[in-house]
Amino acid sequence: MADALYAIQQRFLAAILGEGADAEALIVDDARVGAARRIGIYRNNYRASLTGVLADHFERLHAYLGDAQFGHIADAYVKAHPSTTRNLRYYGAALPDFVAHHFPEDGELAELARLDWALRHAFDGPDASPLDAGAIGMLGEQWVGASLALHPSARLLTMHHNSAALWSALDAGEAPPAMAVLAAPVDVLVWRSGLQPHFRSLAAVEATTLVQIERGASFAALCAELIDQVGEATAMETLAALLARWLADGVLILANQAAAVTWRITAA
Repeated sequence: MADALYAIQQRFLAAILGEGADAEALIVDDARVGAARRIGIYRNNYRASLTGVLADHFERLHAYLGDAQFGHIADAYVKAHPSTTRNLRYYGAALPDFVAHHFPEDGELAELARLDWALRHAFDGPDASPLDAGAIGMLGEQWVGASLALHPSARLLTMHHNSAALWSALDAGEAPPAMAVLAAPVDVLVWRSGLQPHFRSLAAVEATTLVQIERGASFAALCAELIDQVGEATAMETLAALLARWLADGVLILANQAAAVTWRITAA
């Protein structure tokens, strides 16, 4: 009985996804609304629902493209990537790569999508207590050798276009500036502070230092890295300023905290 029900459900799902028409035999057919039309109603509702989810998850990309063009992209994505999860919060994870693949000449689109997705992740992603001055003081001499990590809400993105400026203008309800290719790539930090997601562009020194933290570098390793970058005379002053900013933003944790967060996500 269970196998027969599953087979019926799979036939119906295939019809909704547009992959088969034999499910029409399962639908009541009458003179008013035929089976094919009934299947079409389900199919349109399914696609419209997922398109609405994408418009919510990628709000600034939607605003940049407009309803018609975003709708075309969303419809193509829904056909190529039907939902496979019960929680629609995660639907659309592959859209940035999908956009990058299909619109390689319009790189700002994929960057806007990645920024939208990273900010959504920052808003409701995993939590951990950020490192603060008190925690550093409790570590004592162990602080110098302690491995660091980014807060689980934080992400580093690389922009080749003025996508951050485009996003900010759209968020403020203003006309976005003309798209421009940057003279050099710029890294952007996305994170959550309190209950609000934020992002900011990074200078090259801060970006490379945060990449080292992503890899689990210790404070001592960061000192050595900065000496190579800016010289011994200013390395400690530079790192002190960066550390003060990171503590204020709440973007650092200890690496052993990151391992615990990863375990909780996997276990769930």
